[in-house]
Amino acid sequence: MIISMNRRLRTINAYTYMIWTGLFLLYFAVGVQISLQRGIYMSLLFTTMQFLVYTANNHVLIPSFFEKEKTKFYVLNFIFLFVTVSFFTAVDIALSTFIALPDMENRPSLVIFPFFLHTVLCVVALWVSIGQYLMEKEKRTKIEIEELKREKAESELKFLKTQINPHFLFNALNNIYTMTYIGDKSAHEKIAMLSDMLRYVLYDCESDLIPLGEEVKYIRSYIEFQQLKTEKKQNITFLYNKGSENCMIAPMLLIPFIENGFKHSRIEKDRSGFVSVILSQTKEKLLFTVKNSYSGENEATKPPKNGGIGIENVRNRLELLYPGKYLLDVRTDDHEHSIYLELFSNESKREI
Repeated sequence: MIISMNRRLRTINAYTYMIWTGLFLLYFAVGVQISLQRGIYMSLLFTTMQFLVYTANNHVLIPSFFEKEKTKFYVLNFIFLFVTVSFFTAVDIALSTFIALPDMENRPSLVIFPFFLHTVLCVVALWVSIGQYLMEKEKRTKIEIEELKREKAESELKFLKTQINPHFLFNALNNIYTMTYIGDKSAHEKIAMLSDMLRYVLYDCESDLIPLGEEVKYIRSYIEFQQLKTEKKQNITFLYNKGSENCMIAPMLLIPFIENGFKHSRIEKDRSGFVSVILSQTKEKLLFTVKNSYSGENEATKPPKNGGIGIENVRNRLELLYPGKYLLDVRTDDHEHSIYLELFSNESKREI
């Protein structure tokens, strides 16, 4: 976070130095219309004066007083500007006296005009320093917000990992134990499957993006363990239409929708209950649908309108990871709850 912020602020400082160089050349270009001496004189005097006001404010007065004591800030600046303008006016008059500059005799007043001109230039430098401070503060705040959002997304992902979770893990181990106890020969396959799921969650999900096929493999294993909860075959369907390319996706992005479907379907107790998952991948986008049953008479099983805390967390992740590149629609009618998700591809990175 600090490295990213410093890099962007260095870019801002580089632009500042370019502006000062341009201002120096501007004063020189104006003065050189009269003479080379006048161009050098104006560029050195005016740029030095404005740079002094700008630097004093940018590094001392603004950081110390602008936010906390505005009245003191403006009083100190009034004194500082008066002293600075008086000093550079005296310097201007002294140099004009000892250096024969061609245009000096045409000035309306030897004191009033330079004092007024220097005052205007110093006030401009003051307001530029204030403006830059406010812009840098705004940019710094945006950078901090972006970094905090990313950290929040990462923490939410870690939280999702902890949800692979005592209930699922207990049920999976209990089913495997039962299979082992009755001598089911497929028990060792289920142990290997559970091991792969845990490996995926603990290690593979450390990456920002993973192959879609890995997420699909985890979904298949999750559904298979859900099927083991009952002796009779449950009404569970999972259809995956694989595209020509194995795109990348943020890990653990789809599984919360499926967990939500099983949670509210009551598929283990209700014979008419169902969970249907459809995943379709094309070159342009990924289509993901989860539909599940629920009893409209039982308000305890009815999904909240916003999809619940888990779905809301995923919605936040989508907004952070795929801003402007997704559509999420959560619907509920009398007997069915459905979630429609579309992720649009990023052609430059071939990620979904």
